Amino acid sequence: MKCHKTTVKRWLNRWTQTKDLSNLQKKGRSRVTTSEEDQMIVELVQEDMDEGITSEDIQQELRRQGTNISRSTIQNRLLEAGFKFSRPLSKPLLTQQHRRNRLIWAQSMQNYNWNKLIISNETTIRLHAVGKFFWQRPGERKVVRTVKYPLKVNVWGCLSNSGFGRIVCFQHNLTSDFLCNEIYQNALLPTARSHFGRRHDWVLLEDNDPKHRSRFSIQWKREHHITTLPWPSHSPDANPIENLWPLIKTKVSNQKPKTIKNLTRAIYKEWNDLPPELASKLVWSMKNRVHDLIESESEYILY
Repeated sequence: MKCHKTTVKRWLNRWTQTKDLSNLQKKGRSRVTTSEEDQMIVELVQEDMDEGITSEDIQQELRRQGTNISRSTIQNRLLEAGFKFSRPLSKPLLTQQHRRNRLIWAQSMQNYNWNKLIISNETTIRLHAVGKFFWQRPGERKVVRTVKYPLKVNVWGCLSNSGFGRIVCFQHNLTSDFLCNEIYQNALLPTARSHFGRRHDWVLLEDNDPKHRSRFSIQWKREHHITTLPWPSHSPDANPIENLWPLIKTKVSNQKPKTIKNLTRAIYKEWNDLPPELASKLVWSMKNRVHDLIESESEYILY
């Protein structure tokens, strides 16, 4: 076995003392920072959260306080504390009026019955869009060729607590006439009948797009007994269907469609393959969204 005598003695002594021959946990390298220094690093990030402090800035500030810690150690301590060095979320600027309206709306919706809601929205899905993530090494970045003006398909979709409704794909610009006489007539109303039967107490959630609020659209919905939920401006974070579109776009991109026809077919397939329980979870997230809006005093919420 080519085993040295001292090694044999060591294992025999260990067996005599502990009756345990399993590998012991190794101590590893000793920690180079104290708990107080770890706390200092975290506090510096929290104090300068709005300024975008870097590990180099933290290192310089610690040196001014008489503490010398490497940048890699600072980064490791921040990762341990749950921080991630990433881009900030880019959101439209909320005025005081926007925030006031959002807060008033959220307070009025605290006890709302989300079971009778149909949530709708539109998006654009482009051909050859880059919707995938890649594991990449430094200096070996994945290159994806893109087209400057790619062909695109506009998509309208809806969902309720009962599942996903119909979608409509179209290439031209959305108008009030097409919205009412094609989308509402052939997608929204059939979805309502499928999910709510002959009841007319369901409510439509849609944003404040001018086509939704035009005189033509308002009159059409009034004639067809469609009630809309009051909606505050600049509130995509409160609309759960906004979280669904990135998922659809990624799944469609994975199919690598080459033509508009294939792109449209992929959109319908991925939409129809969505599990109904996902729609229910998205609808019931409205309760948490309303709560978070109130807690944040109508600032943007992380949805």
